[in-house]
Amino acid sequence: MPVRDYQADLLSQLADLDYAALYLKASLNETLKDGDWEAFLLALENVVEARQATLANAADSDDTDKPLQQALGNGETPTLESFVAVLSSVGLAIDVKPA
Repeated sequence: MPVRDYQADLLSQLADLDYAALYLKASLNETLKDGDWEAFLLALENVVEARQATLANAADSDDTDKPLQQALGNGETPTLESFVAVLSSVGLAIDVKPA
């Protein structure tokens, strides 16, 4: 049986914005339950990496990783502002709904 590259398969799926949104939503819901922000930040990094590959032909694709570097580069939990900037850079936005 051939071995599949989990990360490559995940990034391929995350190139789809609808899938990426559901993936981040599920990750955020889990993080809000268990407090594991590192897992959520890893999910966010996966989405950014997948979207960067998708946007590689765009003229401004070099700017896509700047918000992520700012949000994650200092080792602290990202601010809401930096989180929104990262999401915006990959074509996503925050959605709020009744609990």
